[in-house]
Amino acid sequence: MNTLSSSLLPKDVHLQLRASNCADALEEVLSPLRSDSRVQDWEKLRSSLLGSKRIEAATAKRGTMILHHGRTESVSGLVLALGRSDTGLPNPGSVSKIHLLVIAAIPETLNNEYLRVLGAVARICGDPDTFEQLVAAPDVSRVIRLLEQGCLQ
Repeated sequence: MNTLSSSLLPKDVHLQLRASNCADALEEVLSPLRSDSRVQDWEKLRSSLLGSKRIEAATAKRGTMILHHGRTESVSGLVLALGRSDTGLPNPGSVSKIHLLVIAAIPETLNNEYLRVLGAVARICGDPDTFEQLVAAPDVSRVIRLLEQGCLQ
């Protein structure tokens, strides 16, 4: 899926989150998008994602992935970013810790592409074997390759 590689840029994959909770992790992943040319209004993007819906894909072995997403006119195209926590972040109401945090934002006009990418990311991260590979991936290029492979299935 070409959309994934053009929407999830290597600079937006953060493999060592320093945050100790989900709110701080979301800010940590969002902050670098402030200077992204695809983001027309960072504050509007931030507020739309802070109040956004969450998709949670739980895995049996290692943890959970959270996907924050929203439609907003503050971006010019699909924008994806990913953060990974090796130790895991507390997940209120669950014993499973959050190891991957993904954000997705898209303008209203690209509705079909958005749904396809969200579905693919949730499916990929919901597969225990792929999730384990994402959590253990040694570098950004491997993370992106794993996600792209999953989008082609």
